[in-house]
Amino acid sequence: MTRLSCKGMAWAVAVALSLVATGAAQQQQGVPPPPTITRTPSPTAVQPAPPPLPPAPPPPFSITAYNLKLGFNFPAHQLDVTAKLTLSPTVVLSSASFSLNQALRVDSLTDGAGNSLAHVRQQDKVIVTFSQPLAAGAPAELDLHYTGALPDASLSPISGIRTAYVGPDGAFLLYPGEWFPLSGYNTDRFTADISATLPASLSLLASGTATTSPAANGEVTYSFHQEHASFPGSVIVTSLKPQAFTDNGVNSSFYFSPDIPPALTAQYATAAAAIYTFLTNTLGTPPNADGLRFVELPADALPSFASPGLIVLSRTSIGSSVNTNLLVDEIAQQWFGVMVSPATLDDAWLQYGAARYCEALYIQHAQDKAAWQDLVTQLAIGALSYPDTALANSSQLYVFSPQFQDLNYDKGAMLFHMLRWQLGDQPFDNALRDVVNTYAWKPLSTAEFQQALEKSTHSDLRSFFSQWYRGTAVPTFTNSYTVYRIQGGGYRVTGKIQQNLDLFSMPVQVSVLTDGATASATVPVNGSESSFSLDMQARPRQVQIDPNNWILKASPDLNLRVALSRGDNDVAAGDFPSAIKQYDAALKINPISSLAYYRLAEAYYQEQNWQNAADAYRQAMNGDLDPQWIEVWSHIQLGKIFDLTGQRNRALNEYQLALSTHDDTNGAQELARQYLKAPYKTAAATANGGQ
Repeated sequence: MTRLSCKGMAWAVAVALSLVATGAAQQQQGVPPPPTITRTPSPTAVQPAPPPLPPAPPPPFSITAYNLKLGFNFPAHQLDVTAKLTLSPTVVLSSASFSLNQALRVDSLTDGAGNSLAHVRQQDKVIVTFSQPLAAGAPAELDLHYTGALPDASLSPISGIRTAYVGPDGAFLLYPGEWFPLSGYNTDRFTADISATLPASLSLLASGTATTSPAANGEVTYSFHQEHASFPGSVIVTSLKPQAFTDNGVNSSFYFSPDIPPALTAQYATAAAAIYTFLTNTLGTPPNADGLRFVELPADALPSFASPGLIVLSRTSIGSSVNTNLLVDEIAQQWFGVMVSPATLDDAWLQYGAARYCEALYIQHAQDKAAWQDLVTQLAIGALSYPDTALANSSQLYVFSPQFQDLNYDKGAMLFHMLRWQLGDQPFDNALRDVVNTYAWKPLSTAEFQQALEKSTHSDLRSFFSQWYRGTAVPTFTNSYTVYRIQGGGYRVTGKIQQNLDLFSMPVQVSVLTDGATASATVPVNGSESSFSLDMQARPRQVQIDPNNWILKASPDLNLRVALSRGDNDVAAGDFPSAIKQYDAALKINPISSLAYYRLAEAYYQEQNWQNAADAYRQAMNGDLDPQWIEVWSHIQLGKIFDLTGQRNRALNEYQLALSTHDDTNGAQELARQYLKAPYKTAAATANGGQ
């Protein structure tokens, strides 16, 4: 799953998917997108492991195996599928409901003996009634034949995003597209046999072991067998030829179109190999020892998606330089997602949070501390964006919603990040490798994950999972302290860490900035107030609580950026009134935030509410001018508004003022000169960086 943020649904998703494309476009334009260590933690007391939690009740059935024979009429956009399913009931079952893309019509549905079964359609659901109730624990066979046209995204499960397509140029059928009967999205593991006969000019790509054989009229029959139960539900039919690479012993094949420069493809291969090697060293045995295949999809397709051994990237996601963050997310899901998967949607953070956590690990490894800290801040913003739902209740959310995405990708990643801090780098790394080895090709619940960590690290994590998995509250830290001169030289700082959660219990880093070296200590914080004391030689200047952002916490700056992020989500969804409320909320936190006023102006601009947009652009220039590019772009946007309202002289003045800033962010100077020569006339262009 894509991160509909970011890396992909890793993932997200409809709104989140839009945000991925928006963020990428802003980066290409040069306008910053909206805000979307060595240490030794103090040892925690070893306590007896808590008794295991009772397992969640199983779903009434799962589909554990598929045999899918595909037929295509490419000019007519038609898909024709003959499917054989193995349905495994966990209770006595008289009927079953599964998902199937609304564009596909079920022509026949029979049991294993060939008896027709009654079935009805309800939107994207097919409900089948069995002639005799199925016994619990006794697998049953269902045979279906279904057809339909998949020309566009009109009936896509993710609104506006192509997830299943057949056309003259080939086909892509992605797992989220519900192109085959689904139960337990992203939780019910299955094996698959997929086959199709294609013209010699086309190739079939899917997960598993591939075989080919000649067919009539010069065509070729492709067959794929996925032996390990996983999520091998994505199929690509393409005329693109693979570009094969071997870097540091890692094999990869890229099915990229000729318009992508070969040098960029080679850079992607090098980056993928480096990421794959890093994750292998971090998480253990790779799930796809024979390498990975990467396939380009059109710009309006799902931004990215990972299946066993197969990763798809949209043209927009590929961009003009290596999209490292997204690449890490999708490759990491070969471990958490493909090999180890969440037992239920309430455990989805174990997949998506792990992917984002691996992204942070890799950024820390390959780039610098500043880039890593910036990513951790992004995770915190996402984690705080929808504070009313606990991770333990993720199944209550629509899986393709921005709420589900932010919660499971970003808050999930913050849980991994905080566990790393609380348990220590090496113990946590070892525990993760143990989890991957123990649960390889199996589902994993949060309760099982907690118990595995406790066993591996000899820790009691009941308080941690109560606070961060089942709870929604986050701490707000304050401190008070006194500085003493020590007899014989030096200083002592004694103080208290205060925070608002009575049940909070975690180690917290305290740092004292001095005229010389920074003094740091890790303080066990239990309850609303805990004491600390640090000695140092140089004069103390400032006390910082959790300076490296190891703990998810609220602060005025984060609260501001969260409000902006939620407003940006609303803009991407076309909900401008809600966006305006979020930007107003941001301004209540920081009344001089130029970024908040600029985003507010953008929302009004897209509504063509020229007066309010102009007022907000003026306020943006009178604010803190953080970031600096707001000044030049506010002048340009005001000029466009004056042109659109027939006030050419005032527009010319704004364009001249834009030139006088000498700020060329996103080509602002050339654009201002262009509008000085000819008035701006297109109101449909967005205000986000100008057109």
